[in-house]
Amino acid sequence: MPAATSRETILNTLRQGLAAAPLQVPAPPARPASQPVGPDAWALLAEVLAPLDVRPRLAATPAEAAAHVASIARERAAKTYTRWDAALDALALPGGFDAALAGLERLAADCCQGLAHADLGFALAHAAFLESGSLAVIAAPGRHRAATLLPPTSVILVPRGVLAPDVSHLPALLARHSDGNGQLPACLNLITGPSSTADIELVLVRGVHGPGALEVICLDWDV
Repeated sequence: MPAATSRETILNTLRQGLAAAPLQVPAPPARPASQPVGPDAWALLAEVLAPLDVRPRLAATPAEAAAHVASIARERAAKTYTRWDAALDALALPGGFDAALAGLERLAADCCQGLAHADLGFALAHAAFLESGSLAVIAAPGRHRAATLLPPTSVILVPRGVLAPDVSHLPALLARHSDGNGQLPACLNLITGPSSTADIELVLVRGVHGPGALEVICLDWDV
């Protein structure tokens, strides 16, 4: 009878160990029921984003949203930007979305190499989870993923209607954005603050794998 290989020896040892002490995994504790989104939702979002150095800006009207867009561009000394198309056009900002960025060069979404030089990237959140502050953005034609990945500053506009208590609402979001055949979206990003890493000697560094700054504009009207 041929000698057992190293692989067989290891597997047999594992089987014997499991037989002597079967693996028992306790059931996870039941998750508390989600609380409905209340009138303090924007304050809750600001509170959970504060440790991430994100200060949401509240806009009660399209004009205020346009003013915030222009302010961010000035504060960041931006010269170029890229943005989603129809999703942001539908917000009906005064004069159109690009009017708030007059004087800046808009970079088209058809060249990722060119988009690497964009100072700002604008997108619209499909969900904002109050428990973690995570913002869900779903890419599609006219909603290029590079807008939230390549520019050093990502600007996410969050409509009031997309606020959700926690990430347990993500499956329903995916179902709503699946096609007629049940095919899931090709790309979904969950953005929780600026891109950060502490891989090297536990020193926190921002902007290594994505935008080093996140700006959030809260749209407090029916979009």
